[in-house]
Amino acid sequence: MLAIRNLFKSNQVVKNVVQQRNMSGIAVPARNKISKGETFFLASSMVVAWLAIPAWVLVNLKHYRDKN
Repeated sequence: MLAIRNLFKSNQVVKNVVQQRNMSGIAVPARNKISKGETFFLASSMVVAWLAIPAWVLVNLKHYRDKN
C-alpha cells in the first residue's frame, strides 16, 4: 500500500498515463500530383464502396419482407 502511495506522490504513474502529441507537420501542396484518370478511378471506387451495401439491401428488399 505504501509503495502505491509513493508512486502517486512521485507522479511517475501520472506521467506514464498522460500522452503527449507532438505535431510538427507543415501543410503544403502535394509534391507529386496524381493524374485526372487516377483521381476519377479512386473517387468512383469510393462511391461504389459506399453504395454497395445500400444497393444490396434495396435489391433484396422483397426477400427481407417475405420472411414474416
